Amino acid sequence: MCIRLHGNKKRYPNLIPRKIRTAKPRRQFNERYSPMSTSDPITSAFNDLTLKEMDAATLVFAIENAVDEMSIQDGPLRLAMEVATLAHLEQSRKNGIKADIDPYIVHPLRNVLRLIRYGCFDADVLAATALHDTVEDQPQKLIPLLGGTPIENEEPHEMRKRAFTRIAAHFSPRIAEIVAAVTNPITYGEDGNASGYRDHVVDAISDPSVFLVKFSDFVDNAGSVKYLAETQRLKLAAKYEPLVEPFKDAARSLGSALNLPQAGLDGISDHIATIESDFARLRAST
Repeated sequence: MCIRLHGNKKRYPNLIPRKIRTAKPRRQFNERYSPMSTSDPITSAFNDLTLKEMDAATLVFAIENAVDEMSIQDGPLRLAMEVATLAHLEQSRKNGIKADIDPYIVHPLRNVLRLIRYGCFDADVLAATALHDTVEDQPQKLIPLLGGTPIENEEPHEMRKRAFTRIAAHFSPRIAEIVAAVTNPITYGEDGNASGYRDHVVDAISDPSVFLVKFSDFVDNAGSVKYLAETQRLKLAAKYEPLVEPFKDAARSLGSALNLPQAGLDGISDHIATIESDFARLRAST
């Protein structure tokens, strides 16, 4: 039996009456790529928030609310969010919008909610999105969280291999394959420029599921560049700007294979155009 992500039903049944939180038909999306108006004021309040306004707690509750509202089968998503939170617990991330530094977990959580707002209801894709940086950044913490045994002085390649094996066993082979596809190779930056990263991304995003995870990651990373200090801004622009055209081409090529509503496809196009404009303005100012 599948347990819904909205854990409050299970833990606090008296707080969420069944008549309010019963399964609802999937709603269409408006130009902000979030569910249209609803009679539930809490859902409406979450929908009105931009992702960059949300801290980690707000993101978790917004995801739970959206999953319940849109009747998405959660599968392993809740567990993936818990595992990612613990794996990234000691990491932070430069944000530059509401705060200089955020807990790292806000990044994968934003990516999950962004995909839901596009209209992605694939629970495996959403779980892989939550886990997308765990093997790349924290394999030594991920392995014991998934029941494995740490090995002292383990080679990085072997550690990653064991981490993917644990994901496949604990979640599913498909989720492990998606996470592996979006994980940057250890050696991708050895040429001293962004070409290795670009080649890796271009090769990976031909698969629709991988495209969704990687594109949401790209939007979060490239879309944050304009908020950073100049030195960091220029460095990351050199990394992410070469990906604009490949993502544009892949989105056009994959089209309906992404299994998104038209509003979600439009949202992807609009995000690409916005990021492209941001980089053009950055070039003009330097």
